[in-house]
Amino acid sequence: MTEEIKAGASGSEVSWTGVERRRAASAPEAPAETFLPVPADWQHRGMAFLADLLIYTGLLFGARHFLGEIFSGFLAMVYIVFRDGLFCGQSIGKKILGIRVVHMDGRPISYVDSSFRNVLFIFYPIYALTAAVIVIEALAAYMHPERRRLGDRIAKTCVVQKERVPVLA
Repeated sequence: MTEEIKAGASGSEVSWTGVERRRAASAPEAPAETFLPVPADWQHRGMAFLADLLIYTGLLFGARHFLGEIFSGFLAMVYIVFRDGLFCGQSIGKKILGIRVVHMDGRPISYVDSSFRNVLFIFYPIYALTAAVIVIEALAAYMHPERRRLGDRIAKTCVVQKERVPVLA
């Protein structure tokens, strides 16, 4: 091959291995977006918890007449443990109040993540421990700088305000 062909029209040396051309053709990577959660306030979290506790109580005591004592207790436990996996990180109480549970990087949680997050609530059938579990979780959330309770730290999740959709009027 002659030097004129290798040098090309511009007169600069061109490498024919192709490595330099592939590197030059790829665009520089954009920096990854960082997830900056807007944590839900304790009032919304508390009201959502009370709504979920009302549903739990209805399943546990109200459904006994229709489903039997054992099956209603089982349904109540399934709800309280897996409730945050519903509706992409929203329990029914959280859906009503416009908050949701997400991973620390912003992804919605699954049923498995919800079970890790709510593992301490399996003590609800032991009525003497119910109040203790609620107090321990509330104190842990109050003392943590990001207001994350023990279940949030176990599952690496946080409760955030759901994005608002503007209403066109």
